[in-house]
Amino acid sequence: MKRVRSVLVLSLVGLCVACASHSSKMIGKLQDKNPQFTTAECQNARQNAGVHDEVQNAKLWVGPSVLLLAGPLAIVPVFLSGVGLNTMDQLQANDIAKHCGGTAVSQEAVAQSVAVDSALSLGLGVAVPVPTIQTGAR
Repeated sequence: MKRVRSVLVLSLVGLCVACASHSSKMIGKLQDKNPQFTTAECQNARQNAGVHDEVQNAKLWVGPSVLLLAGPLAIVPVFLSGVGLNTMDQLQANDIAKHCGGTAVSQEAVAQSVAVDSALSLGLGVAVPVPTIQTGAR
């Protein structure tokens, strides 16, 4: 059972390592022929998107590591920090779309995407084995 769990966790982490942030995905959707694409506002918004890629990759390793080290008490702070980081990424993607001639998504779509991303993060965190203290006679 532990072997299956380990393979599952490694597979999920392996699949998620190559995941781009929503900001980077939005940049990929933009049309560089659009006149707004060359404005200073668009360039600034696109330049700041790289931060979210780094945060995305770091979050994949930091969250499970904190859960392994701190135990089940850390699940709430890890989950809430993931929600906050996902929300910031979504808002940055909307900002990029607004300044660069793309189509911004509604607040409802942002909330739904954040919920899905957070559920996946929580699922990955739950799949990581948490150290337990053995009690009882040996």
